[in-house]
Amino acid sequence: MLFKMGRNNVKHNFKNYWTFYLSCTFSVFVLYLFTSIIYDKNVQNAVSGFKNFMDIFNLGDGLCTAFSAFFIWYSNSFFIKSRKKEFATYMLLGMSKRQVSALNLFENFIIMFLSFLTGIAAGILFNKFFVMLLFTLMHTTGNTAFQISLKSLKFCGIIFGIIFIVITLHSFILIYKNNLIDLFNASKKREKALKVSPLTFLIGIGAVFCLAYGYSIAVVKLGDNLMYTPKVVLLVVAGTILFFTSTISLVIYINKKNEASLFSGTRIISSAQLYYRYKSNVGTLSVIAISTSVALCAILTCCGSYTKAEQNSRNLSPFSIEYLNGNNKTDEIFKDTLSKYPNIKVTSKDSFEFIKLKASTPYSKNDDLFVLDESTFNNINLHHKKNSKLSLSNDSECYLVHINTYGFDTSIKGKDIAINLGGLDYSFKIYGDDTNSFIALEHTSNSIMIVKDNLYKKLKASSEISTFNVTGYMLKNDFIAKDFIHDLDSSMPKENKLLTFYDHYNDSIKLLGILAFVGLFTGVLFLTATGSIIYFKLNTESKEDRNRFFTLRKIGVTKEEIHQAVSKEVLILFGAPFLLGSLNTFAALFPLNKLLGLDVTLSYFVIILVYALFYYIYYVLTLKSYLKNVTEYA
Repeated sequence: MLFKMGRNNVKHNFKNYWTFYLSCTFSVFVLYLFTSIIYDKNVQNAVSGFKNFMDIFNLGDGLCTAFSAFFIWYSNSFFIKSRKKEFATYMLLGMSKRQVSALNLFENFIIMFLSFLTGIAAGILFNKFFVMLLFTLMHTTGNTAFQISLKSLKFCGIIFGIIFIVITLHSFILIYKNNLIDLFNASKKREKALKVSPLTFLIGIGAVFCLAYGYSIAVVKLGDNLMYTPKVVLLVVAGTILFFTSTISLVIYINKKNEASLFSGTRIISSAQLYYRYKSNVGTLSVIAISTSVALCAILTCCGSYTKAEQNSRNLSPFSIEYLNGNNKTDEIFKDTLSKYPNIKVTSKDSFEFIKLKASTPYSKNDDLFVLDESTFNNINLHHKKNSKLSLSNDSECYLVHINTYGFDTSIKGKDIAINLGGLDYSFKIYGDDTNSFIALEHTSNSIMIVKDNLYKKLKASSEISTFNVTGYMLKNDFIAKDFIHDLDSSMPKENKLLTFYDHYNDSIKLLGILAFVGLFTGVLFLTATGSIIYFKLNTESKEDRNRFFTLRKIGVTKEEIHQAVSKEVLILFGAPFLLGSLNTFAALFPLNKLLGLDVTLSYFVIILVYALFYYIYYVLTLKSYLKNVTEYA
């Protein structure tokens, strides 16, 4: 009997269930799609040999699972809240709390079962498209046949079953802990007005200070020293929470007390709504702002790096082809292999010899250091198409090429390097430095000191040093050299450690493609969830506001004026967390540029514009639903 009643409720009043139904459907869709890609044999074959790549997928899957569970639980909370009066009516007609809970159980089961079927169907339908998208981002090929993943079905069934049990228990608790009167008056509870005191003013100033201080550390210091990361995160998170708790509350309070402008147009309506409703929205807005900041930073890092994959690979592997040259046979192997590929053109060749010795550097008192002469360094820069030309004024100056050692201060210009060689002490002042190496990092992770030519010859004459030779070639077009590189790699002895730009780029684009895919996927999930949370919250509140707006219509307020007032309220609730999240991400842009060694500023603005577009769509849908609810009977 109760099951039949629940089925009829869902069938004939589906408009009351559709928001919860869509939330569950989207969560199942995302979960199935992501897990089906993880279990896809074609995807596993495409990333074979790269074990860490699957770890990235598993991390993304964990995020999707956790966020989907939270999203469904949050949606169910609003769904139950909006139905408390309905539950009270059932109880007034003679149903016990146990029967009402059972009815809710059956309704939840029907909704979630339909959501599961719809979400799985959508996941199966779009699986091939997203696998193709992944392969496109990875610059690889593979079989993308239409398929159904039984493992993903099982996984989604287990996760969704657990979520169903949790939200059912949550619903039972909400029904049992409220009596009949509380359920009836759930939508009539008076909202508490904002309480503003001198303490609020001080906390508001503290919020601005935390954000400004956190931004300044991020912009000035974080790119050079990752040890500041916990401090920056703590300041920005605390500043964000306090900003919504006190700063915006203070602005709303001051606006309401400004009687000169309060009675201008419909401002009094929107001001009153915010004044009495904002306190209940503080937690939601804070969580959304922080989530938006995290999502934007993740997308910026993943997608920004992907758009700069070639530049990043060139920074890490500057020569097209590079190998350790212990004898002339390696050069002969290169020439013999090159003769088989007339389409491969060499534009430059550099053979150079490093001196390896111990030195006291800004990083260590007994550091391994490589030394190279100024002329060779300038020739290499010329072939790498770098416009800078080094010109040391005397033997006591040096130029240091060093890896950006995260966690250490990289501002070392003007600091000293000391060497003791053959009983002689050498002291150098660092004239300038660069954190981008001119040879592959796999060949040397040590700092490289550039000195005057004559001093280089003097150091090389010492019996206390060791040397090693490197040969590097620049090709006219690296992207047509795949077969040539494969042939060369099979011919070159392993001890010569052949490294190529193409291989590095190929591995990098696979990794960055996976990161971009996971970043986009989780970013869309965060965006959809946060937008939906605001939508559900305002949709629930709009039903509670019907009588207030009905009264306004009776005293002469037009629908156009109500539209204007509601637009301002909804815009603030959507716009405030998005703007602060965008500002937090903009501050993170500067250290990201330094840490990645890339300029992802353009990617930032593109991502923000896309995010803003989707938020605007949510804003329009929420505004339309809100207005429909408050003016339905007016």
